[in-house]
Formats: sequence, C-alpha cells, structure tokens
Amino acid sequence: MIVFRSNYQILLLVCLLFSGCGQNKVDNTGDIPVIDIIGNLGNYEGVPVSRYITELEYIPLETNDNCLFADENWELLLTSTHIFVQGGRYCYAFDRNGRFLGQIGSLGQGPGEFNYLTGFTIDENNQVLYLETYRTLLKYSWDGVFHQSIKLPENIHGIPLCDNFFVRDNLFLGHFRNHKGDFLHNFALYNQSSEVIKSFDNYVQFNPKVLVTGWVNRCMKPYRIGEHIYVKEISNDTLFYLNERNGLIPHFVFDLGKYTITKEMRESREPSNLYSVNGQINLPTSMPMIDTQNNLFFSFSAYNLSGKYSFPKKMNRSIVTPSSSGLIIFQGGGTIIDSHAVLGVYDTTNQTTQLLDTDPVTQIIGLINDLDGGLSFWPQYYTSENELVDIWRVEDMKEH
Repeated sequence: MIVFRSNYQILLLVCLLFSGCGQNKVDNTGDIPVIDIIGNLGNYEGVPVSRYITELEYIPLETNDNCLFADENWELLLTSTHIFVQGGRYCYAFDRNGRFLGQIGSLGQGPGEFNYLTGFTIDENNQVLYLETYRTLLKYSWDGVFHQSIKLPENIHGIPLCDNFFVRDNLFLGHFRNHKGDFLHNFALYNQSSEVIKSFDNYVQFNPKVLVTGWVNRCMKPYRIGEHIYVKEISNDTLFYLNERNGLIPHFVFDLGKYTITKEMRESREPSNLYSVNGQINLPTSMPMIDTQNNLFFSFSAYNLSGKYSFPKKMNRSIVTPSSSGLIIFQGGGTIIDSHAVLGVYDTTNQTTQLLDTDPVTQIIGLINDLDGGLSFWPQYYTSENELVDIWRVEDMKEH
C-alpha cells in the first residue's frame, strides 16, 4: 500500500495485476461498439475482484515533514521503479517500495519553479516528467533536474491547451475547453517547440446562453494502453483513441438515451441547470475510463433520475477521528443513502456490460475484494507494467 498523510488522514495506494471477463448484451453501430447505459441502469451485481485480478501488491509511502499531502485533489503516476504524486503546489517522487526520494520542482517565479500545478505527464522511456501549469509544461528528469519550459499552444481566442499528455518522441496531445461554443478544434498535437503538428476538428459548435468554463467543457484525463492514447470529452458520448499514425479514432459509444447532453441543451441552459429538467448522465466522473484491452472500466454520475431508476446503495461513511488520548472515534449514523455514482465494466470480447452493486460488507461501490477480504477495489490508474492501481484511505481500512 502506498500511504499518504495529511494531518490525521492517511491514504493508501493499492496496485493490482489483472486478468479477466464480464456480462449482459449490447448492440453495435457499424464497427463501433455501443455500450448500453440506459438498458442496464437499475441492474447491479456484486462482482468479485478475482474475476479480473491475479495478484495484489500493497505499497506504503514514506511520510515525513518533507512530503506531507494537502487535503486536495491530487494525481499519481506509477512506473516499474518510481511513483510520482502531484498536487496543486507540489510534486513528490518515491521509489517502488514507497521510500521518499525528493521533490520535483518548487514554488516560485524562477526557472523550473511554479505557482500552481494543473496536472502532469510522463515519458517513461527517457525518464522525463512534465509538470503542467496554466500556460506551460515544465520538463524535469526523474531526479528533479529542470531542463526546459514549453509554452502551451493557444487557439485564436488565446485559450491554451489543457489536460496535456505525452504521446511519443517529441509529441504531446492537449485539449481546448470549448466554453465559447465556437472553437474550431477540440484537440491538438504539438511538439516541444510549441509548434502545432495537427489539429482535430470540433464538430460540436454552439452558441451558449452563458460563457462558463465549467465541467461540461472538460475532458477526462487521457491515459495510455500500449501505443494508443485514450481521450473523451465529458459532454461527448464517444471515447476516442489516438493511434500510431496520429489519427483520432472512435473506440466506444455510450448510449445515454434522452439523458445525453445535447447541443441544444448547451445553447439554451446554464451549465448548472443542464440536468434540472429531464435528468442527466455524465461520463466519466472524476475517475478515468480504463481500457485494459479485455475490459473497459468506466464510471458515470446520474442526476435527477430518482423514481425512474434504482441506484446502488451506499452507506453514509463514518468519520474516523484520532482523539487526544490516541483512541479511534467513529462518528456518523451509518444511514443508507441513495448514491447516483455508478461503476461499470464492459467486456470488449463478448460485448457485454455489467454495472456494479455496493459491497454489502464495506459499503463501498467497487469490485468486492474476495482475495484477502480488504476494501472494495476500483482502478484509478493503469501502468505500462499491466497493473491496475487504486487508492485506499487508512481510516476506511481501520473502520473495516
């Protein structure tokens, strides 16, 4: 397990090797598989982790005054030798045993310094890390040596690329968040000289009622499986991959029925009210989709569909608070509430979909851990070593 500490909170990273399969028929349109979300909504099954996983590895991260983690959204990258963790104001390096190796970059205004980080990406072959700020990528070697600042390309509105991802050689892929509605391109390939090599046409142009840089304009964090880079805009029903010839190819289509975010809805409503009338389904949620060649692990959030569909039950989690005496105090009533966060697995071989039920023991939605009786598992990262990665909170483990 990899351990992260923030005041009294400790987080764990769990790495798992996978195998696997799935269940429930879907239709296809042409050569692009269509994953039926609406047809499966309301049907949930407790799925054991052993259906996909062959081995577990727990890695505790070293915790000291030089590598404390703020209570915020952070990301991780994991290789065969290193683990990198990035928050808004830090990037830490650890070895695969969890030993703290040092900090990558630092706060400041000088070369190799930053005010705030919005993401990071990695070149494993050359052992290079790229930290993303609002308008630049900062290039470092894995031992923390700064090499280069790369200016992010901008569109005609002066909007820089975001959610940038290292592709191969000298190439990066970035996304333009289309808050104005009239952006000509949604993705672009560029090199370390900030030269755009290829732009991808944006086919969804509209005239929004209100200009807001909200969630509806964003894309999921890109990820790599082999030579393919996978991308998806939240408001688009299609998952694409960038192939070896730099073509952006449709990979899967998600059938959301009448709950799809349409062009007309984005024009006529404010983003906060997009799902206020007939309900809405957003793919993905904060977690990425992960396609392991045999299975696609995906998540989505459904809003205002109560009464139309049932959802997996989720326990109101107890809060574990260390007291001054060192005792563990459990707080919270344990009331069962309706959770509209849904997890699913699509079997790419048999073209079947399975939505997951809540683990009745841990009260956590995910693959039930029948290997060692631990917390439920859900992959949040995929490594080049054929591993799936999840993060566990120590307080949840203590409660369990």
